[in-house]
Order: sequence, then structure tokens, then C-alpha cells
Amino acid sequence: MLDLAESADLLRLPVEAVRALATAGYLKVSGDDGTGPSFSVSDLKGFLARNADGGSALLVPDDADPTELLEALEGRSAEMARRALDIFGQGTPETAIWTAEEQQRFVDQSTARFEAILAVTRAGKAVDETLVGDLRDVGASAAWAGSPLPELLVVLRISRDLVVQTSVEIAEARGRGSSQALALLLTRVLPAMDRLTDALAQGYWAAVIGREETDRARYEHLVEQSSDGIYELDVTGRLSYANPSLSAMVGQSPLELEGARLEHIFQALGDQSADALARLDAEGEADVTFEALRADGVRREFHVVTFPRLADGAIVGYQGVVQDVTALREAERARHEFLAMVTQDLRSPITTILGLGVTLEAYAGELSTERIRRTGASIRRQAERISRVADDLYEVSRLESHSLRLTLRPTDVAGAVDAALSALEDPSGVEVEVPDGLEVLADARRLELIVAGLVENALTHGAPPVIVEAWDEPEGVDLVVTDAGPGVAPAAVPSLFTRPGSGIGLYLARGLAEAMGGRVAYEPGPGGRGSTFRVHLRRPPVR
Repeated sequence: MLDLAESADLLRLPVEAVRALATAGYLKVSGDDGTGPSFSVSDLKGFLARNADGGSALLVPDDADPTELLEALEGRSAEMARRALDIFGQGTPETAIWTAEEQQRFVDQSTARFEAILAVTRAGKAVDETLVGDLRDVGASAAWAGSPLPELLVVLRISRDLVVQTSVEIAEARGRGSSQALALLLTRVLPAMDRLTDALAQGYWAAVIGREETDRARYEHLVEQSSDGIYELDVTGRLSYANPSLSAMVGQSPLELEGARLEHIFQALGDQSADALARLDAEGEADVTFEALRADGVRREFHVVTFPRLADGAIVGYQGVVQDVTALREAERARHEFLAMVTQDLRSPITTILGLGVTLEAYAGELSTERIRRTGASIRRQAERISRVADDLYEVSRLESHSLRLTLRPTDVAGAVDAALSALEDPSGVEVEVPDGLEVLADARRLELIVAGLVENALTHGAPPVIVEAWDEPEGVDLVVTDAGPGVAPAAVPSLFTRPGSGIGLYLARGLAEAMGGRVAYEPGPGGRGSTFRVHLRRPPVR
């Protein structure tokens, strides 16, 4: 705002002349503090623009009507849009490869833009905040769509210049009488373009800032809630940030981690792990796996990836992502042990079958009928053994994929034990003490697999006699397999029923028993000699 004297200096008129113009309505008074009127700079510049032809239009009032000129401009919106494409193409080389469809889209958008500019110009000061808000939304949409702001401003500048240039062309074609309307129109076009540009820019930058804040909040949430440990080091190699997962992994509180060095956080085990840990302090990226002790003495295996943080091309610190891969490595080792165990179970019968087959092939004419019969029986037993291993593997896969289907019905325990023993290669060292008529609720085929697995385990890892018993209990039926071997070492008991454990039989026995609603447990034999495996199953419901 300028007071009366300042306004007179700007217009290069006497103070009294400015006062008279304001009184007559040729200058808009924006305020009056009692000492005299005050005027906005934009209104004063508008007055100068309307009377820029040397003073002949000095007394043209502020309400001169440019309607006809506006209507003529609106009729040339499409023409200005095509000219805008030509001008834009001169400064933007990639438009040379635009398709006809892309060029037409630009022309359509430019036409709509010119119509909007002229609508804002026609409304003048009556433009409401709704339109301004819509323009801000357009700028925000451009920001979210990834359109660069400089390109938007270039397009707006081209549009502004074309409106001014076309207005002048129309006024000149109509003669000098249109100069007053032209001057008034330009005082409206330029502020309208300013409002349009400001609204778009405000919406654009508000969206950019909002997106940055959203991204930052999302990143912070992701880091804080990540199951991976995430840390930051300053240039001295000391910890400046650690998320909760890293604190849990290394067994230290955030307060203990603050300012600590990596060698204090991870106590490397062995020279190889120490060398891997040292690489995390070196410049550049690192990707290492090492073993370390937590603060509570628990042995863990970590995989760490680090990369530098840069600012203006200089390293200002490092970021790292830590994964506790102990369970993964143990699972891999268990898988290899399991494969080795299955391979061992298959190698023996296959080797026997191969040997017997070679014997038959080479000496078939010299062997007696009885010898051939015994050889065939041996081949059959070894093939049945391979078939049992295949069945066990199939059942294990069904258990682990949760796709095992059972047919539970009253099952005779003695019959299931007899069927299981008949499938063994040599059940001579097994004694059975199962009463007739004792029934359990089970899948008969799966119960046979449980008994066969427990007895074969007792014969392989224990010693005869192996005793199979069963009896009623208040809550069900107990089926017990006992051997006279050396027993199970205390350190091996926790992993006894795991997949690598002591064999596929125990792992499968536990899984099948639990699937049928029962359980399997190990008990040391009397005096620490022998092993007892107890299977508890449900009784059939009483009708």
C-alpha cells in the first residue's frame, strides 16, 4: 500500500491531481487512515497501463468494458493452443517424436487452459476461492503425477504471452478505439495469470512437501517396525541410531547401543568372523555373514549389509541392515542331515538288491531252486524296505504341508502291531505283550507306521530284546516300546523327535500320533539302561 504522496510520485502527478482522480472514481482507493487515501501498487500500475498512450486516455474510468475483446479472444483459443504447441516444441526437443495423438492431447489441454485464463480474466476480482482451490488441486495432481514444475511454468508463460500478443493483434485490427479496452484487458489478464500461476505453484509445492512428509513418516515407521535390525554409524564408526529389532537381536538396550562401536555390539567368534566384522568398518559397501556371541552368551549367526550415507558427494556415515540367520542356517543344516539320513536308509537295501541281482544274473544256472527262492525273498524284503522309506517320506511331506487326511476308527492294537512287525526285515528280537481286543481310535495304516518306526529305531539304536506292550489307562491306551540298549544321551533328548534327530521313524511317529490326537514321549530305562517310547492314544467313543 502507498499513501497519497507516494502514489503521486509513482504516477508523476501532483498530489491534488491524484486526489481528484480518486474522488472521480478513476483511481480505486484501497484505504483511508484519516490522513488521506492510500492505494495498492497493483491498482496504480493498472492505471498507468490503461493510460500508457501519452495521456489521451487519462480520463478513461476504471470500468471500461473489454467484453467484445474477451469474446474475440475466446473465439481464438484453439488457434492460440496450436501456436503454443509450436512455441513449446522449439524449446523442448522431445516433442519432435510425439505422435499425432500426443500433439492433439497437448492442443486440447492448451485450449482448456486458455479458456480458463479468459474465464478468470472475465470474472476479475469476483474470482472466488473455489476456483483458486481447484487450481491448487491441479498443481497438486501435477506434483503427484511427477510433472516438473519448471515445465508447468514454461507452459503458463507461453500461455500468458500468447494471450497478450493475440489481444494486441485484435485491438490493432479493430483500430485505435480499442486501445482503452485493450489496456483494461491487460490489467486484468496479468493479475489473472499471476493468480493462476500462484495457485498452481502453491498446490504443487504443498503436494511435494506433503509427499516428502508422507514418505519420511512411512520410512520412519518401516525402519522402526522392521523385523531386520537397522543401524546408522557416524564417520567415527560409532552407533548413532539403532532400531528396536537390532536391540533385541544383540540383547542390549538402546541406551547401551548408543555411541558403541560394532566390535562391542557383535563379539565375533573365530578369526574368519572377526575379519568379516572388520569389513563393516571399511569404506564402501559390505555384505558379510559371521558368528557372534550376544551379551547373554547366546551364539548367533548374523548377515549384515552396509552402505555409505552421502551428503554433497562426501561420506557422512554408514547405514547397515542386520538379519539374524541362525534359524535359517540351522534349518539348512537340518535339511542336509535329513537328506543324508534318507540316503543312508536307502543305500543299504539298494546295495543288497544290486548284489543279489548280480548273483542271479551270473549264477542263475548253478543255483538250486531253494537258493533262488531265498534270494527272491531277500529281494522282496529289501524292496519292501525301500517302499516303507518312500511311504515314510510321503507321510512326512503330507504332515509338513498340513495336507494329511486321516480315517479315524476303532482299531485293534494287536492287529496293528502284527502288521507292523511283518513288514520288518528281521523281527526275531521283538517280544509282543498286547492283550486281544484292546482298541484305540486311530488310522490303522498310520498306527502301523508308528509301531514300525519305533521298533525299527529300537533295533537300530538299541539292543534286543525289544518289548512291545499295550494296556488301558484312565484317559486312554498306552502303547510302549522298550529296548535294552545303552539309552539316549541327555544332550540328544531335546532333538530326539526332530526331523534329523535319530531317524525319520521317530519324527514321523510323533507327527502321526499328534495328528490322531495322541502323543509320544521318551523315558530312560531303569538304571539308565535302555529306552522306553510311550505312545498315548484315545479310546474309541462308547456307543
